[in-house]
Amino acid sequence: MKKWLIIVATVLPTLAFLAAGSFKLSGAEEMVQNFQKYGLPITFMYFIGLSEVAGAIGLWLKIAPVGGIQLRLLAALGLSIIMVGAIVNHAIHDPISMAVPAAVLLAILLFLAQTFRKDSAESQRSQLGSETA
Repeated sequence: MKKWLIIVATVLPTLAFLAAGSFKLSGAEEMVQNFQKYGLPITFMYFIGLSEVAGAIGLWLKIAPVGGIQLRLLAALGLSIIMVGAIVNHAIHDPISMAVPAAVLLAILLFLAQTFRKDSAESQRSQLGSETA
């Protein structure tokens, strides 16, 4: 059951960030207007869009090139930072209800980060055990 929960919890933000990132990277007028309304440069919109697409892909990568930390954990944490920024911008410039989707995504990402962190730690322990045996 837990495995299916993790898969579903990974699919939801993946789809959301692939869509949102693609809209930003395509220069969609609504995205341009939002970034201008928030006082953010358009180049930052493209950076965020690229980060969202890369993060969505990264949520599925178990490889651990950075100190044994899996890319999916780094992706979940990076996307979480983006969601905190989105929540703050919506809270300042929009009705607070506009921040709800970002808050839901943040909760899912933090759940995934915790899960991925535990999986990464267990994987490291099992590798250490097999090396000493």
